[in-house]
Amino acid sequence: MSFPFSARKTTRFGVLAENPRVSAAVLVDTVGAGLLLPLSLVYFTLTSGLGLAEIGLIAAIATVVALPAGMAGGAITDRFGAKASMVTNNLVSAVGYTLFLFVHDPVGIFVAIFLTAASERLYWASWVSYVHRLAAGRSFERWFSVLEALKMGAMGVGACIAVLVLALDAVSGLRWLVLANVFSSLVAAAIFLGQKLTVEVPAHSAPTPRIGLRAWFDVLRGRGAVALLFGQFLLGPLMVLPNVALSVMFISIWHLPAAVSPALFAINTLLVALLQAPLTAAMAHSTRAARIWAAAGLIAACLLPLTFIGSPGTEAGWAYVVGSGVLLAFADMLYLPPTNAVMIDAPAPHLRGRAVSLFQTAFALSMALYPSTIGLLHSGLPWLLWVITTLAVVGGALSYAIAIRQIDLTPRTEK
Repeated sequence: MSFPFSARKTTRFGVLAENPRVSAAVLVDTVGAGLLLPLSLVYFTLTSGLGLAEIGLIAAIATVVALPAGMAGGAITDRFGAKASMVTNNLVSAVGYTLFLFVHDPVGIFVAIFLTAASERLYWASWVSYVHRLAAGRSFERWFSVLEALKMGAMGVGACIAVLVLALDAVSGLRWLVLANVFSSLVAAAIFLGQKLTVEVPAHSAPTPRIGLRAWFDVLRGRGAVALLFGQFLLGPLMVLPNVALSVMFISIWHLPAAVSPALFAINTLLVALLQAPLTAAMAHSTRAARIWAAAGLIAACLLPLTFIGSPGTEAGWAYVVGSGVLLAFADMLYLPPTNAVMIDAPAPHLRGRAVSLFQTAFALSMALYPSTIGLLHSGLPWLLWVITTLAVVGGALSYAIAIRQIDLTPRTEK
């Protein structure tokens, strides 16, 4: 399928209609993720006989060990194209979730979680490059925003289906959800495999791709690369903030019901699905740095009041939960398109896969480390968690602002 410019398709639905196979693949893949993504650990607590602490430790180790898979995904993207990495991540996911049905011992559970975590790292290493190829020279942020909205809507649908299935029978329902996720991964892999992308013709001056460590050193020497690496690492807490720090605060400190966690997820999913594309379009004339700074400001407005709020009543607590969910959703909608656009624009074309995978690995490492700070909530200095998180996000915005300036001031040169 080719992607000629079409002025008639300027709405969010135009992007989806122009590439129905891509839309179908994203829809199927993400509905499957929504079915089981929040329930992986719950699954093994109900089927393996191991305790939650043991499974949590296994999951943490497997997730950290899987981080280099993102780097492998970057190399695959540069060597064989983003489509190859998208297909690979779905096949690895299918194998990992298939193992869910058969493993009950710690080693087997480790392998299953490792494969599913590796597939996620492969996905994030290739997704941005894949969207860039779909855009084919047009607005990356518009395409990213529309597909991100589709993904969030699909994940919400998957989560709703999971609730209905589990309401009937928890254990057997979880097994059916695993099977559905395996099926969706295989279908998505087949659709991605059959998708024809425009061929990116290299310039005559393009360098011969280097392999091994030399290629990674080339990435680090690129325009704004070090600043982007720090920016991604410092912004990592944003992805796990609602499900980890805030949910623990609201439930264990404010004594709100456990429904807080899915409520935050629902608010984020609904708002992003409905507003991501129009908000990105409305902010098109704002600079990328300004939108990232605006997101950091929303995060600060959400977190800093927690440094002096003790334990409010139920009504006030729920009001804060809803307000936080809205602020975090708008922060996500503001920072995700420009940060991903900068990541894909900064590196030389022959290094995009490796560069994006390196930046995304820094992001994933930060996500893995951030939960270790949650203990501050039960210390004598609980406010320190919110100050540290806010400073990290502000530092991430500053790093991106520096990277954007370096990219704008540095002409593109091929080595």
